[in-house]
Amino acid sequence: MPPEQLLQASLLQAFYGIRSERLLLEQLHYTLLFLWFVGLSPEDPIWHPTRFTKNRDHLLNEQVMGKFLETLLMGHRW
Repeated sequence: MPPEQLLQASLLQAFYGIRSERLLLEQLHYTLLFLWFVGLSPEDPIWHPTRFTKNRDHLLNEQVMGKFLETLLMGHRW
């Protein structure tokens, strides 16, 4: 799972008040807007909830989060 997709999915979860990763991933199965936002096509497989959690924990310890926030605040694109 690319870190950009994980961050974008986390933003969706926060913006829409989705209570858990499982519910978020369920939304990805049938909401085309969510798929588009995270960079997936309808044919792409949806992540397993445990993979989402493991990658999130790993991401929080990496510099990617800092770069993402910096980019977000500066208004630049990835």
